[in-house]
Amino acid sequence: MSAITPSGIDGADIAPDKSILHRLKNWLAQNQTSTDDLLAAILRIESISGREGPLVDFLAAWALQHGLLVDRFELSENDLRGYPQTALPHIPLTGRPTLVIRFPGHSTGPSLMFNAHSDVISPGDPAQWKFGPWSGHMADGCMYGRGACDVKGPLASALAALLALRQVYPAGLPGDVLVEIIPGEEDCVGLGTLTSHVRGYHPDGLIVLEPTEGLPRPASRGGMRFTIRVRGRAVHGTVKWMGQDAIHALKMILDYLAQMEIQFNALNPNVLFSSYPIQRPITVDQIQGANWQGAICDLATCRGYLELLPADDPAVWKKRFYDQLMELHQHGSGRGCQLEIEFAEEYGGHEISTTHKLALAARHAIQSAGLVTDWPPWAGFNAGCEAGLRWGLEQTPTLVWGPGSLLQAHGLDEFVPLQAVHEAALAFALCAIHWTTLRVK
Repeated sequence: MSAITPSGIDGADIAPDKSILHRLKNWLAQNQTSTDDLLAAILRIESISGREGPLVDFLAAWALQHGLLVDRFELSENDLRGYPQTALPHIPLTGRPTLVIRFPGHSTGPSLMFNAHSDVISPGDPAQWKFGPWSGHMADGCMYGRGACDVKGPLASALAALLALRQVYPAGLPGDVLVEIIPGEEDCVGLGTLTSHVRGYHPDGLIVLEPTEGLPRPASRGGMRFTIRVRGRAVHGTVKWMGQDAIHALKMILDYLAQMEIQFNALNPNVLFSSYPIQRPITVDQIQGANWQGAICDLATCRGYLELLPADDPAVWKKRFYDQLMELHQHGSGRGCQLEIEFAEEYGGHEISTTHKLALAARHAIQSAGLVTDWPPWAGFNAGCEAGLRWGLEQTPTLVWGPGSLLQAHGLDEFVPLQAVHEAALAFALCAIHWTTLRVK
């Protein structure tokens, strides 16, 4: 696609005139109910990882109905051969389509793509939800449901922005504006975006839709999942001193992980993540143990993930994690047990300069929309996401951005404030105008 010249953004020569801003605001305000209805409809579709097809089909039909171009496709692991993501554990891609919705540009200006994942995590026990995980219920200015902020709310914002741009610019912007909806982010980060990359989509700028409190994030985390198994020797509980208790040893391992997190926190910090108390979180999210009643445990397992900073080399940190944990175990009270460490899902982070044209385009968009008074310090996105895939392959300028908060993501009664959804739609539309009207070679 088109290459951007080195000339900078001064904010004035690319800002839409007041009439354009007024028309965008008016159209989005008049169509807020339609945006809310769209969000409620997609929240009612149970798109748990592996079952994304019905949501994609709904969105493809919606896009065609609104005069947008649609590319729905399904790639197999064979189509992606040669890429490391296909070797990682994941739900097979069969029946898991990717969708690209396009508002075509009228010339060769830079393209801007919004990336959203279609899958959500399991809601757990639906009875524990106040309104039900698939209700799309509106209350107190918020929309509730699994995926409300991660990431169906941000997706609704991007789709509303696309419709607003089509209304105000019927002939198109200078460059394409696209929304890709990819499978499997909650299952295997990067694999879904890889399907779009292999299909031939190489945008000049990328906005990965995630809950960021409405502020663009110029960096995101890399990371990896781990499995730790502790093998002991089972004996009757009344003679436990004759065996090797895997649960006791696993407790030691959990203590070691807490120590390692403190040590990792002090190594080569990144200023964009300085507002977070932990630079490299180590999170255990699953624990299993015990085989027989009345005996000490001979196998205990924990699973979790280590999240990294954008510049961290995953191979280096994988070795550091492995070696340090093995050393602590060998000198600890659980050393009679055998320790096994495996790594599964692995994903890269990304980072662009806060003076990059895309970052400035987003900042100008938010400020020209009047959504902030004083610009806050730039910060990274405190999680892994799809941003690392295209950054790693093509150094695609990328922001992570969207309404909602990680505080609500993956929890009971997940919600997104509707005002934040509407504000993000305006900011996205303005950012697309700023970005696609940059001078190009």
